[in-house]
Amino acid sequence: MSLKAGFMVIVDISGYTTFVKAHSNPKKSAVLSTLIAKMNDGHGEHIISDLLETVINELEGTLTVNKLEGDAALFYAIPDNIGEFAPNLFKKLVTSIEIFNKRINELQLIQSCPCIPCNEIVNLKLKCFVHYGDFLIKKVNRFEEIAGEPVIILHRLMKNTITDNEYILLTQKAAEVSNLDEQKEMEKRFEKIADFGKMPVFVHYPFERKTEIKKPSLLFKIKNFLPMQKYFWHRKTEKRLKVKLGLN
Repeated sequence: MSLKAGFMVIVDISGYTTFVKAHSNPKKSAVLSTLIAKMNDGHGEHIISDLLETVINELEGTLTVNKLEGDAALFYAIPDNIGEFAPNLFKKLVTSIEIFNKRINELQLIQSCPCIPCNEIVNLKLKCFVHYGDFLIKKVNRFEEIAGEPVIILHRLMKNTITDNEYILLTQKAAEVSNLDEQKEMEKRFEKIADFGKMPVFVHYPFERKTEIKKPSLLFKIKNFLPMQKYFWHRKTEKRLKVKLGLN
């Protein structure tokens, strides 16, 4: 194991829990419910894997992906020059939200599918969490995993009192070392973290740069029924994405 000082980042798809649990429908017959559940689960995982891969590709070269966590991905970076790295990281995260929303728009065609995840895709948003501190890099079999108190804090910050579902959150430590010009426009607030007490954080809401998402018409759904089926031919899963990223 080795102790390193650097940035830890989590990107989290908000709305995911509702998205994947929406298939529960006790009014349907047992057989029909099973078929619907399988389609919903399969399509839900495919969509989430697609969106995570889109964000990971955007952040590649800036951050190192360390772990996939269902609807989220954990990254880290150990920059030589924080002053140069931090502004670039912030811009990359802002761009990642834009790219995420753009991909949602590109996937409008899957609303031709009657399943709930395909029709609820417009409700998915991206949250980004950034922390800075000392963390351990430990070997687990042939893979590396980051661990330590800062990693725990970062994960616990995902459960907060922020009502918006699209933002970039920086801890005070991350904000201090980053010294971003954009920080003066961010909201400063305090979040109570289990076992760590109240912590100051800075939140950026990228509303002005948000991509507008439009719901498709019935004609659009009919026109895109076959393209929708083609999209799901090559199934994407978390397991396959891990293999592709060398995490499994």
